[in-house]
Amino acid sequence: MNWELKNDRPVYAQLVEKILEQILDQTYPPESKLPSVRELASMASVNPNTMQKALMELEKSGLINSVRTTGKYVTHDL
Repeated sequence: MNWELKNDRPVYAQLVEKILEQILDQTYPPESKLPSVRELASMASVNPNTMQKALMELEKSGLINSVRTTGKYVTHDL
């Protein structure tokens, strides 16, 4: 996926949109595990804290959930 980010909006908001696109196009199908925060941050060339903020937003919206010690997963209720 092309992580082309622009300076006109907050980076975390753009990351939320990009990950949402990946969920909708089945790059990450329902109930699949997402790469770690560090892996995603590395792929997008952003700070891990920024990626964590984006993932927290996706979790608040119910699109992903965290399973303690195992990672973040796409929910099955899309």
